[in-house]
Amino acid sequence: MHIVTVDGSDPEIFKQFFQVREAVRREELEFPVGMGPEEARVLMTGQHSDVRADGLGLVDGDTWLGIAWLDWWLLDNTQTVEVELAVVRSYRRRGIATRLLDAVIERARAQGRRVLSGFDLTGDPVTGESASTAFAAARGFVRKHAELHQVLELPVPDEQLTSLEQPTPGYELIHWREHAPDEWLEQFAALLSGMAVDVPTGDRTVEATRWTPELIRESEDRRIAQGRFTYTTAAVHIASGELAAYTQMGGTPETPGRLNQYDAFVRRSRRGHRLGIAVKAPNLRAIQAELTQPAVVHTWNAPENAPMIAVNDKLGFRPVAQRTQWELDLG
Repeated sequence: MHIVTVDGSDPEIFKQFFQVREAVRREELEFPVGMGPEEARVLMTGQHSDVRADGLGLVDGDTWLGIAWLDWWLLDNTQTVEVELAVVRSYRRRGIATRLLDAVIERARAQGRRVLSGFDLTGDPVTGESASTAFAAARGFVRKHAELHQVLELPVPDEQLTSLEQPTPGYELIHWREHAPDEWLEQFAALLSGMAVDVPTGDRTVEATRWTPELIRESEDRRIAQGRFTYTTAAVHIASGELAAYTQMGGTPETPGRLNQYDAFVRRSRRGHRLGIAVKAPNLRAIQAELTQPAVVHTWNAPENAPMIAVNDKLGFRPVAQRTQWELDLG
């Protein structure tokens, strides 16, 4: 067995690497999540100011036994590297994950990172426990945060959406697709930064992302290069012209049955006016109108984010798992 470094430049190596990751997710998750192959390849091979992605594979001859996907943050959280381990089912309990983890720790330390962070997507909806969390705890990782994974199966009946689309006095809704309009770019950056500060993070070692117009444009360009599409609905306070709330949903034609609720945020000073449901319901209607087959929308929220979970409940989301985040202090 030997370790293979994966950077996306070799199409065959990347194909084998990605197939392991996707196969494991499909085996373990009732509703698989994650990027399609082209999304992942663009992320790994592109030059990005905020993140660098690469990976490792453990290979025996021509057989891939397991992989580690790595995200290296470049603007904030530069002390942290995020890792996802995936081991082919028939090769589990043979030390594959441990060997990959040891290789990841060695690389992380060599590049000056002091925190190794990882998500478990397969936890029980109530307890968050799984075989992966047992592995993490046994190897010194500490549980730092939990989020409820909810799904909504589309299409939602029209009458249900209509009942939720009620006028919000003093506000108007605006919509855009792949690019935020220039006139809203500064305010949109402020909202994105506000969400990064306000979103519950538990005890994670994390710095809130400081969004700028330039970073937004780079993120939009990356999404387009990945083949992704995005629907955004925002609420504007008419009297002041202030961008008060927004939501984004999207996906990729590579995985047409898999959509994501990317963000939803209401400015602190504008809360209590039903703006969460006011932007989410019409945004959902817009993305649903373009569907050519049934699809599932995925979203994650910390249990303490009760207002947003309540909005999701009204739309018909239901819980399917608990995502937990774990950290290992590398000293």
